[in-house]
Amino acid sequence: MIRASSVFILGVFLGLFSPAGLRAQSLSLDEFMGFVKQHHPFVKQAKIELNLSETKLLKARGAFDPKIEAAFKEKTVKNSPYYERLNAAFTLPTPIGVELKAEISEAEGDLLNPENVVSGNRLYAVGADLDLGKGLWANPRNTALKQARRFVKQAEEENRLAVNQILEEASHAFLDWYAAYQQWNIIGQFVENAAFRFQGVKQRVASGDLAPIDSLEARIAYNNRKLLWEKSLIKLNRAALKASNFLWLEDQPIEIREKTMPTLAEDALLPYADVENPPLASHPKMKVLNYKIEQQRLEQRLQRNALLPEIKLGYRWLSGTNPLQTLQAALDPENNITQFKVKMPLFLRKERANLKLSSLKLDDLVLAQEQTRLELGNKIDALNAQKNSLTKQKQLTKQMVEDYKILFEGEQKKFDAGESSLFLVNSREAKWLDAVQKFIGIEQAEQKTKLSYYFLVNF
Repeated sequence: MIRASSVFILGVFLGLFSPAGLRAQSLSLDEFMGFVKQHHPFVKQAKIELNLSETKLLKARGAFDPKIEAAFKEKTVKNSPYYERLNAAFTLPTPIGVELKAEISEAEGDLLNPENVVSGNRLYAVGADLDLGKGLWANPRNTALKQARRFVKQAEEENRLAVNQILEEASHAFLDWYAAYQQWNIIGQFVENAAFRFQGVKQRVASGDLAPIDSLEARIAYNNRKLLWEKSLIKLNRAALKASNFLWLEDQPIEIREKTMPTLAEDALLPYADVENPPLASHPKMKVLNYKIEQQRLEQRLQRNALLPEIKLGYRWLSGTNPLQTLQAALDPENNITQFKVKMPLFLRKERANLKLSSLKLDDLVLAQEQTRLELGNKIDALNAQKNSLTKQKQLTKQMVEDYKILFEGEQKKFDAGESSLFLVNSREAKWLDAVQKFIGIEQAEQKTKLSYYFLVNF
C-alpha cells in the first residue's frame, strides 16, 4: 500500500495525471495572461501615457495655428468725440521663422493722431515679419514641434516597456502560485503516506512485531509532514493573493478562489521559448534614449542659435483698396511700412550658460545610452547562461528524485522484512521529499528565466 501511494506521488510530480482530474476549477497561464493584457489597469495607464504624448504634440502644433485679432478704441471727453479706431489682423506663423500678416485699419475723428489717419474708409496692409538672426534656423515654436514628434515615438517605446514589465511580473506571480500549489499538493501526499505508515506501525506494535518506540518515531514523522503541509498552505495562499493583484475585470479586482487550481501544460512555455536575440539598437530602451538624445540635440541647436543677435525685419504693403480684388495695383512699393529691429546682449552670459547646460545634458544622455547598451547586452548573456545552467540542474535534480525514490522503496522493503529501522525509512523519505522540492524550485527558476528573457527581447 505504501509503495502504491509512493508511485502516485511520483505520478503527480512528473505530471502523469491530468490536472483536470484533480480539480474542476482551474486557471491556465494563457488564461491568466489574457486577463492581465485585457483588463489590468497598469496596461491601460501605459496607453494613457501614450495619449498624453499625442496631446503634447497637438499642443505644440497649436503654436502654428492662424490667429485673428481685433481691437476697437474710442475716446470721448465731455460728450465730445475725439476719435474712433478699429484694427483687425490675421497672422499665419510658419516653421521657418516667417509670420505672414494681413491687416485692416479704420480710423475717424476730429482729434485723431495724424499717424493714425486713414485715407478713404479703410487701410489694408499685407506683409510679413522675418527673423534674420536668432530664430531663423531654430526657434522655440519649431523646436517644440520637432521635440513633440519625437516624444510621441519615445512614449510608444516606453509604453511597450511598461506593458512588458507588467506582463513579466504577472507571469512570475503565476509561476510562484503554480510552484506553491505543487509543493502543497505533493507534501499533502507525503502526509497521507506518513499517516498510513503511522497506523500500520501502531498495529504492528500492538501485535508485538515492533517496539513501542517505533510508534513514537512514526508519529514524529507524521507530525513533521503535517507541519510542512501547513507551512506550504500559507505559502500557497500568499502566492495566490499575489497573483490576484494582476487579475481585474471591468475595473474591479478579482480574487482567486481557494479552490482554484493553477495549471501549466508541458507546452505552455513554448511560445516564450523560440525567441531570437534582436540587435540591441532595436531594443525599446535604446530607442527611448535615441529619441531623448534627438530632442536634446534640438534643444542644443536652439540654444546655440540664441547666441545670434535678434534681427527682425517687417514689411507691409499698404493700400486703400482691397488687395484681393486688385492685387497688382494695390501692392504699390511706394506705399509701405518697413520695420527693422536689432537687439543683442553684450556679454551673452545667459545664452552661453544655457548652451553649456544643454551640452552637458546631451553628454549625460550619450553616456547613459552607452551604459544601457552594456547593461542590456550583459543581462541578455546572463539570462542565457542562467537558462542553460538551470536546464542542466533540472536534469540532475530529476535524476536525484528518481534515485531517492528507489532508495526509499528499497529501505521500505527491508523494513517490511525486518532488516531495517523506521528511522532509516523516514530518513530516506525525507531526502526524497527534499529532492522533489528542490526540483520544483529549480523548474520554477528555469521557467521564470525563460519568461524574463522573452519579455526582455520580445516586444
